[in-house]
Amino acid sequence: MKKITKIEAQRRKGRYNIYLDDQYAFPISEDVLINFQIFKGMEVDDQLQQRMQEADTVSKLYNRALNYLAHQLRSVEEVKTKLAELTDDEQRIAEVIKRLEDQQLLNDQRYAESYVRTVVNEAQKGPGAIRNQLQLKKIAGNDIEAAIQTYYPVTNQIEIGKKVAQNQLKKNRREAGKMAVDKTRQTLYRRGFVSETIEIIMQEVVDDSVYKDDQENIQRVAEKYWHKFRAEENYKRIQKTKQALYRKGFGLDDIEKIINELN
Repeated sequence: MKKITKIEAQRRKGRYNIYLDDQYAFPISEDVLINFQIFKGMEVDDQLQQRMQEADTVSKLYNRALNYLAHQLRSVEEVKTKLAELTDDEQRIAEVIKRLEDQQLLNDQRYAESYVRTVVNEAQKGPGAIRNQLQLKKIAGNDIEAAIQTYYPVTNQIEIGKKVAQNQLKKNRREAGKMAVDKTRQTLYRRGFVSETIEIIMQEVVDDSVYKDDQENIQRVAEKYWHKFRAEENYKRIQKTKQALYRKGFGLDDIEKIINELN
């Protein structure tokens, strides 16, 4: 059986070289040195050496995980993916994940809560978008729902949705009122707000002022298309202008009226 004849500190802090029978054998971390109570003169058989080296692999992975977690909260899946870039040993990765979870350095519920708070404060997204993002990170459904219920109740969703809707209506104020409303509704859907909440939001933000500029807008838009299709025969010119105005969301009665004025 071989003996440890030298324990040499590396330049890298917390790393040591182990010599067996005066020959360099393998490196270890300070954690392994302490946990295995390694000392000069200690006898080491092949099995013990293998256990030490396996423990060192886990220790290195653990330290890499700590560095990865130092900058921001991460989900379990994110840490697994990061460690998988370093090794394909799933058992060792699982050991590191469990150690981090036991130390409360890795907690998907806390991650979900933090993510929801951040989105609510900064991103103006609905709960659907939040669910999608957290599901991509393999957060459990119950953790997602608990975080949303706690930090993003429906009352908050409505208030944030109203801000989104008001900004969108303002952005589309030169559109027909119906078109502006439709685009606003679509924006809310894309941002992850659910149908019931969208209906409440639209009822609160849409009033007669949304449609008050329709006559001015249809006049401007109709004149643009009437001019654009000036080379067409009169019938085609009328039809193309009508179609363009209809696609823009103007009502049929208003379209007929403005075409009669232009023609």
